Amino acid sequence: MSEVQEQAVLSEQQVAEYLRQHPDFFSRHEALLGKLRITHPHSGMAVSLIERQVELIREQKQDLRQQLQQLTQAARNNEALLQRFQVLILHLIGSDSMEQALGYVRDAMQQDFHADAVEILLFDRPERSESIASDDPRLRPFSRVLQGRQPVCGHLSAEQCKLLFGRTANEIASAVVVPLCEDARHPCIGLLGIGSMDPKRYHPEMGTAFLGHLGSVMNRIFLAHLDR
Repeated sequence: MSEVQEQAVLSEQQVAEYLRQHPDFFSRHEALLGKLRITHPHSGMAVSLIERQVELIREQKQDLRQQLQQLTQAARNNEALLQRFQVLILHLIGSDSMEQALGYVRDAMQQDFHADAVEILLFDRPERSESIASDDPRLRPFSRVLQGRQPVCGHLSAEQCKLLFGRTANEIASAVVVPLCEDARHPCIGLLGIGSMDPKRYHPEMGTAFLGHLGSVMNRIFLAHLDR
């Protein structure tokens, strides 16, 4: 093959790049459309370009339909979740004591949110059984959570599980940790631990906006009860 012939041979990449830069190519060479053949992804049979385009459009429509169904279901789930959180927050606002407020949280997490374990730690409240000193070394594994002031979901370390869930720690496969913080001007007053025996129940990709709001409300309500 001569040098001129070698230069005339185009690679697949060059052809593909040319077609990308000239999307109207086949409109100027319509006769080629009937000659092109593409292997069908399911049957393995050769089909025309037009048939393959129709199949692609059909597949894209199906994908879009599934995405729409998923978004619709997610919206319904979020609406139901918001309603449950609103009920819990209203109960917390109307609580008459710390014990009643804690009871509302535990009941709601277990009954409405299907948690297997719900535990609360309060910082520097020696009069309470849930109290732990804010400088206790056992809280060091939670330093990032407290500094970030945002809930975290997923798998906890053995030390974190033991501190939060005590004797049931070995049964907890996934968990949510909610710092009880209102804003950066005030220190967090504790931690809410929500645990599940299902390792997939709580995961890092979960949305935590509602939980963060709940932590702020619990902070305000708990302080009102504790400081009476």
